[in-house]
Formats: sequence, C-alpha cells, structure tokens
Amino acid sequence: MLLAGLLLLLLAVQCHGWLLSPNVLQHPTRLRQSSSSYEEPDNQFGNQNYWDKTYTQEKEFSWYCGWSEELEPFFTELVPDASAKVLIPGIGNDGCIRDMFDAGYTHLTAFDYAPEGVECAKRLFGSSRLNLMDDMRVADARSLPYDDEAYDAVLDKGTLDSIYLSGGADKDLASKHLGMAVKELARVLKRGGIAFCVTAACVDAVQESFDECNEEERCWKQIRDGSIHMTDDGYTSNNIDATMLVWERI
Repeated sequence: MLLAGLLLLLLAVQCHGWLLSPNVLQHPTRLRQSSSSYEEPDNQFGNQNYWDKTYTQEKEFSWYCGWSEELEPFFTELVPDASAKVLIPGIGNDGCIRDMFDAGYTHLTAFDYAPEGVECAKRLFGSSRLNLMDDMRVADARSLPYDDEAYDAVLDKGTLDSIYLSGGADKDLASKHLGMAVKELARVLKRGGIAFCVTAACVDAVQESFDECNEEERCWKQIRDGSIHMTDDGYTSNNIDATMLVWERI
C-alpha cells in the first residue's frame, strides 16, 4: 500500500508540473516505448523492468478506487449489461477488476505493458476466473492488437494518466502518446460503446486528448465531464477520490 500510494503521489507531481530536482524525482510514466518509432523518455518510470519490480513488490492495490459501492454504481449505470465485452487497459495489480469480474462482468479483455503486471493479474484472478475471461495479455495501449469495434466498453483506471507521463518533461511527446491511445480506444470500441476513464493525476490532459481526437474526426460524445453526479440509487461521485470522465463512441 505504501509503495502504490507513493506512486500515485509521483504521478500527480509530474502531471501537474510540480517539478522537483532530478536527484529527488524522475519523471514517472507507465510505458517504455517498444519500437524505434517511439521516442524514449529518459526516466525510470518509463522502464518496463521498473514496473515489473513494482508489481512484484505490490501484489494488490485498487488504483484510485475500489469496485463495490465506489466505482460499481457509476459504471453499471452506463454499462448495465454484465454480458458486455469490456476492455481493461493496464490491469496490473488492481483488485478492483477482479471484484468487477465477481460482480458478473466476466467478458473481460485485459492487458498491461509490463509482463509482471499480467502475471500479477493472473495470480489475483486465479485459474477459475481466467478460464472464463475472454483474454489477458501483454500489449501497448498505443497500438492495440484487437479488432476494430470489438468492445462494448473500456474501463480505464489511471492508465491514460500514466501514458501521458510517458513523455516525461516533453509535453508534446506526452500529448502524442496519449493521443495515440485515445485513437486506439476509438478504433476498438463499437458505435455506442462507453469509454469510462477514472483519472486523478492528469485530468486536464485526458480531457484535452479526447477533445483533440474529436477535432480530427467526430468520434466522441461526452456524457460525464467530472462534475458531481448522483445515481438513481443515491451514490454521489464526490465520494470517489478521482475524477470520472466518460464518453460514448459515436
């Protein structure tokens, strides 16, 4: 818990531009570019081995929020059909997704850039759940190995934040990486599908990336903008220590 909490703080520090001395804090990121076509960030958080080590040390942590009585009422309000095909970027050690599976959302496809993130998720899920899941693998959110219009929903919990941070101090590169991921989400989501993003460290950057994607090709309709929302059951979004941004694929 201490390690994961520190990582959340580091994400917020970098994304909001609170720059510390390089000797104190290097620029965090979720991804290390796997192709020569990607520019390499110069920081430990962009190193795949770093995240492998993190997942080895921190076996389970629900990034930003848990499932039951936290994320569940807001997600099920927009994706009520538990048989929906849901894509989970950056699954890692997030126990929230296992709890989501146990709540009935068994048609999950999950990936993580770090191999140990996938192994950690496999341990969390166990063989009985894995046998019912659609897919779990190592993949890069900027170039997804999935078919066009394959999913009914995407649930992102902090992965888009981390992709933005893959640019390090170069904000143009950060925006480029995030834009690539958002375009990939548009490609793999069905028309009418839901992109549900839980963000805290890089709210503005995530919002801007979806807006810029719309400027190039009208593909998103925003249905949750981070303002306080109450479900019919009386759950209010300000009880979650993060911002929920949601778009419908059009």
